[in-house]
Amino acid sequence: MHSTRGFALAVAATIVALGPITPAAADITVVGKYTFVNGDTASRTSYYSRKRARTTAPNGMEFIYDTQLGRVTVIDHARRRYYSGTIAEADTLAERILLQRRQELRPLIEANRERWVEMMSSFNDSILVERSEETRTFAGYPCTRWTMRGGSYMTHERWAARGLSVPNFGPEMERIVMATVLDPLGTQLMKMLVQMRAQPGLVLKSSTQFRTLTQSGTFAWEATRVESKSIPESAWMVPKDYAKVQP
Repeated sequence: MHSTRGFALAVAATIVALGPITPAAADITVVGKYTFVNGDTASRTSYYSRKRARTTAPNGMEFIYDTQLGRVTVIDHARRRYYSGTIAEADTLAERILLQRRQELRPLIEANRERWVEMMSSFNDSILVERSEETRTFAGYPCTRWTMRGGSYMTHERWAARGLSVPNFGPEMERIVMATVLDPLGTQLMKMLVQMRAQPGLVLKSSTQFRTLTQSGTFAWEATRVESKSIPESAWMVPKDYAKVQP
């Protein structure tokens, strides 16, 4: 896709949306309300099974992971198209985009080297992760509040239900995540969000505000219904009228 850039960045966003990961006991279906980075809103359904997951990224794209087959599918609803390939292919694509973006970003970094160093130092000295004793109920499940701050560059809040869990779809995706962040500060922000996945429970509400030299924005979502039942095969299908594309 001219889309390769959007595809890779959406992968990075989605691995955060997957939330904390622990061994799953059963299939889980989560219906939620989303506010995307561009301000659009939508109601989407996520699915988690032992071998597959379908989730929505902060930019509105959907992802289907199949760990048994080692494949990932990216659904771009805005353009009514999708990409499907092996996780290894996605990883290679992300590496290619990383090299391209580094070349594009190099003049900006060189022209603002002192500012980059100052920002990185300030950010690293201000990282704070806190678990609150506050509990609220979302979609019928009691959730614990976590907050993460990186100075004035990122504020992230999530509510995790300790009674819910999903399987680990992360190791291969993490490599793609770290290969697709635009700038050094953005890399640190993404690392923080990825590391938060180690906390127990499935996230049922979250919001994030971020700012770097190259981009800024907000995104949020909240679960409205959670079901533990067998997931129909249709949940893993791509809309029939969407075009398949190659990056």
